[in-house]
Amino acid sequence: EEVMAANPQTFFQMYWSGSRDDMLHRMARAKEAGAVGLIVTLDWSFSNGRDWGSPRIPEKLNFAALLRYAPEVVLGGQCRYLSDYLRAMRLPELTVPNMALPGQEAPGFFGAYGEWMQTPQPSWADIAWMREQWQGPFMLKGILRVDDAKAAVDAGVSAISVSNHGGNNLDGAPAAIRA
Repeated sequence: EEVMAANPQTFFQMYWSGSRDDMLHRMARAKEAGAVGLIVTLDWSFSNGRDWGSPRIPEKLNFAALLRYAPEVVLGGQCRYLSDYLRAMRLPELTVPNMALPGQEAPGFFGAYGEWMQTPQPSWADIAWMREQWQGPFMLKGILRVDDAKAAVDAGVSAISVSNHGGNNLDGAPAAIRA
């Protein structure tokens, strides 16, 4: 809602995660907030190892996490963010607000990630179903093959994004420019 207030031409990006009811709720919330389009990301990946550039992500900001990250905040020039938090007199919550369901608290990053990992991958029929639910521009992100691009068109998407999610964790996937 805050992002839409700042830019009314915003597309809402979501992942195929949770139940269909969960996804319907997220789409309805985005539509009610004023999102003009939907981007469904299919190229998020999971691997057992982290790539060398991925930062460690704490589940919450407790005293141990504050001690661990204090040098990075100070040495990394993030003092402005620190001063913003000190003025607010509260630490930021490390949650995923757009994943919150009615009457529930927003999950943490790892809770949202766990939900995504436990959700079966969508079929083209699932993508067509999601497309039917969203009235407006609909982009499918994560296409790397011609046959998938054609299937996306058949499912009714408005646009595709040729993407391998930046090669994050799966650096052996074809580069988007190559695809």
